[in-house]
Amino acid sequence: RTIIYASGDAGVGCGDDKFVPNWPASSPYVTTVGGTTNAIQELESGGERAWEDGGGGFSNFFAAPEYQKQAVEAYLKSGKAPSTRYFNSSGRAYPDVSALATEYEILYLDSFIGVDGTSCAAPTFAAVVSLLNDVRLNKGKSTLGFLNPLLYQLAGKGFHDVTEGRNSHGTCPGFVATKGWDPTSGWGSPNFGLLKFLV
Repeated sequence: RTIIYASGDAGVGCGDDKFVPNWPASSPYVTTVGGTTNAIQELESGGERAWEDGGGGFSNFFAAPEYQKQAVEAYLKSGKAPSTRYFNSSGRAYPDVSALATEYEILYLDSFIGVDGTSCAAPTFAAVVSLLNDVRLNKGKSTLGFLNPLLYQLAGKGFHDVTEGRNSHGTCPGFVATKGWDPTSGWGSPNFGLLKFLV
């Protein structure tokens, strides 16, 4: 089984000039969903970018699980990561994936209002996983179970790679989105049309 959790809404967090990872988003036992945005006023080139408030980073308590080590090492060697004085580069890194986190409309006290947050992105991704499980069950297969090893095995296949944006917070520079996995958007946002053939 998989527990799907929001990555948080304070970027990397910042305390004593160091990144402050979120809990339980930084647990290796959950699938963590970061945030993206496609607000027209925020884009220069069109498409989807990492949401600036989306949580992401590295655990100070849990080591990087084996399933993600290769992807994380590639990011750390990409030249895009900030100085490791800000974060524990050997910790469990998150988010694993992302989904749209901005401009949702909800009904509150008889009025429709717009809201942002990875608490919007997480159930959106969970709905995609539910649909994927439905595809598998209709073929006589089991449900997907714990997702994280599969997500890193797919290595971005079935996801829209988000390569723009940054999740800085306060005086902390945060991480920048780049090609492949990164600590702002994970592997990116899901493409159900592709994933249903990959699972």
